[in-house]
Amino acid sequence: MRTQLIGKIDLDQTRLAADLEASFGINFAEPYDEFVCGRPWKSAMLMAPGGGEGGLLSQFDPTVPSAFTADGKRLPYVQELIGKLFATEHITFVRMVALSNSVLVPHCDYVELSDDVSKARIAHRVHIVLSTGEDAMFNESDSVYRMKEGEVWFIDVTKPHSAGVVGETRRVHLLIDVANVDDVKDLFKFEHELSGVIPEANVCDRPTLSDGERDGLLGLSKIIDEENIMEVLGLVIRKHYRRDGGPDFVWRTMRDIARLSNDERIVKKVADLYRHTNLQRIES
Repeated sequence: MRTQLIGKIDLDQTRLAADLEASFGINFAEPYDEFVCGRPWKSAMLMAPGGGEGGLLSQFDPTVPSAFTADGKRLPYVQELIGKLFATEHITFVRMVALSNSVLVPHCDYVELSDDVSKARIAHRVHIVLSTGEDAMFNESDSVYRMKEGEVWFIDVTKPHSAGVVGETRRVHLLIDVANVDDVKDLFKFEHELSGVIPEANVCDRPTLSDGERDGLLGLSKIIDEENIMEVLGLVIRKHYRRDGGPDFVWRTMRDIARLSNDERIVKKVADLYRHTNLQRIES
């Protein structure tokens, strides 16, 4: 399913605030730290096959019916939302994810939505935006956009994508993985209308990257090393959220920085990072 806005829901801000406050006490994991430049990407399993605990989707048997976990049961309003909005018999996983002052490496997800029969129940990924701000953005291929509070989205995670918060906002989403159905509209109980696209109103207006800014980024080739490569990558990703640097900006820029460093170890490291995050998402 291509990335698109599904619809918008009304959130009870008082009840939501109570659940968001309670969420500080639940068991957040940091399962994908190799994709993070900055503070951790935190994930809490709220609904999973058998209602069990775990941080990675691959730790569960998706053929078992899903149920709320102990952490999910601590968030009564979120539980109610899920039941009112979705045909829950089609849900495999629900996670609450939180991000602040951090950016994710552009990547593709193949493990979670693989063709392996053991993952057959996971077909689509849905985001519900619980809390966000202007400094929270998303990227798919060369597009940068915002999801707004109360919006519900399909996300095509097989395309290169990332998320970032370039400030102190605590961005909180529900990530809901659902089964394949004959008609995706059967997944929802709320009024919805598939947009088919990322609406223009959600696309970020980014000025064109200046020659000086490009030169400044390429100047990082003078200091990049094996210890700070993720920090350099984080700076390039953050710039991508603020400026339009053209097609494949992040990885093209990182390859140029690596080449200009005249260090074959850095060239190899950048190539390996790209391969791991975009081409070879294989379960160990």
